[in-house]
Amino acid sequence: MSQSATVNNRIHPIGGVPGGHSGHCELCPTRTVCTARDLQREVLGQLAERIDTTRVLQRNDYLFREGDTSDSCYVVRSGVFKSVTVTTAGEEYVTRFHYPGELVGLTGQMTGRHLDSTLALTASTACRISVRDFGRLFALGADRALLRLIAEREAGDRNLEINLRQSSAEARIAGFLVLLMRRQERLGYAPTTLPLPMSRTDLANHLGLTLECLSRLLGKWKRAGVIGPERTSMEIFKPGEIATLAYHLS
Repeated sequence: MSQSATVNNRIHPIGGVPGGHSGHCELCPTRTVCTARDLQREVLGQLAERIDTTRVLQRNDYLFREGDTSDSCYVVRSGVFKSVTVTTAGEEYVTRFHYPGELVGLTGQMTGRHLDSTLALTASTACRISVRDFGRLFALGADRALLRLIAEREAGDRNLEINLRQSSAEARIAGFLVLLMRRQERLGYAPTTLPLPMSRTDLANHLGLTLECLSRLLGKWKRAGVIGPERTSMEIFKPGEIATLAYHLS
């Protein structure tokens, strides 16, 4: 795991942004997929009083570490995070990548301590929701949006489990790309331009593949014109072929 020092988890109230609470939430590009999605403009200020946003975290800065006290969960506001867990044998696994509008840190509510570590892959921010404020959020009318976020998280876990059970390495990689295309579409972005700030090593670890296998198959798809070169993003030129390879995902 990265030896980067734990971020001083200073939380900046979103109301501190010029324009006030409601203006900040109203202009936030993630508003349509977060807890604010169903709220009227006049209620947004009250929501912002209950939700804080982190300072901008840079690559390898921790949102939280495994074992940290957990009294909150987070919604990714911008950027991309990854979650990592380490077994008692010292083996590290990248369990999930988190994109804007997705919940992070839910499992910490099981024991009151986070069960994994989550860190930024690029300049990123997240909005913190205190467990103590859930009742207030429901009273404001954010209940359906919050439940939808939880349902989307469960659906994502289901699709991830199905994808990682594929015996074919091609199916696993294609499945990951299909799920990422769906995430992009949900955010209103072009689904064939995918942000990929994670390293190939992290991606291979996440998919249960060797780095050599991942690199070989990506190279094969590039030569066939299915995908473009990837650095921090990837162009999908033939999404139909990728979808066909990810045949077990509904």
